Amino acid sequence: MLPYGKILDYWNSKLEGHNEKYKFLVTKFIETYAFKVAPNKSKKKKTQLKFPVGHLHDLPIKPKVALVIPSYVTSLKDKLDVEKLFTSIVNQRVLPDEIVVVDDCSTLEYQVPENFNFIGLTKNKGSANARNKGIELALSLNCQIIAFIDVDCVLDVNWIKQVLYFFQKNKDFQICSGITKSLDNHWFGRYHDINGTLNGRAFKNFDGLLYGTTANLAITSNVAEKVVFNDIFPTAAGEDIEFCFRAIQEGFKIGLNPEMIVHHHYGYGQSWLMSTKRFYNQFKRYGKGERILLEQIPEYYSYFEETMEINSKDF
Repeated sequence: MLPYGKILDYWNSKLEGHNEKYKFLVTKFIETYAFKVAPNKSKKKKTQLKFPVGHLHDLPIKPKVALVIPSYVTSLKDKLDVEKLFTSIVNQRVLPDEIVVVDDCSTLEYQVPENFNFIGLTKNKGSANARNKGIELALSLNCQIIAFIDVDCVLDVNWIKQVLYFFQKNKDFQICSGITKSLDNHWFGRYHDINGTLNGRAFKNFDGLLYGTTANLAITSNVAEKVVFNDIFPTAAGEDIEFCFRAIQEGFKIGLNPEMIVHHHYGYGQSWLMSTKRFYNQFKRYGKGERILLEQIPEYYSYFEETMEINSKDF
């Protein structure tokens, strides 16, 4: 299982002298308590993953870009969030060629711009399934880059431009991820920025990432044709890690572009009690996703230990 004591010791040392150290450690304890993944009791020797040398991509000079958005709107917050996301998309300095909204049976109606592609699913199956539907359409439209964003995010105006820039400058990477910062003016939002909650994990001794999160991710069509999201994951938790792990197994490298910036709205700011409950439930959901992840990839923790967090801001 995750070495929770080791995790707390790590942050205790890393934040030495920082004025928010003890506040962070208390919050980290809440996170780990909510997460509490069951131990992985398998004693089978773990097969070490052979890291890719990097399949060179064959993207044209001006690749066609699709932006895929799984959408599940069930509250006023969700509705306001998706409106802000759509505004940030149309305000991009470089627009995506195709925008695909895949609605996963939302309970509230919301307005989708006429020039967006819209897929309305008849049964709620989770964001992994919704992304796969979006990928299918993007490939049928001959898109060479497929980017992903979540409805509770706002894109920096240069996000699509930075996706293109990364792939133009890095031929041996076929997946890229960026930096996701909190929109919330709240301690829990700052905690996520220090913790790097939505920034994936960087290898300590290898040029690349173990995974990036689908709140801020782009792949080439080469990846999309070989790897799909596993719809055994019922919610947005763990499915992006499993997807990236399978992509590495197929020989695709994952890179970080710190200029691919996304702002994420966690929804804190009510009473401390309500915000703490939201924080707790978020990591409880992540823990459930990780249980499924460990069933699919029992050796995952051995690779996790070879990585480090990616902070959203200096501290």
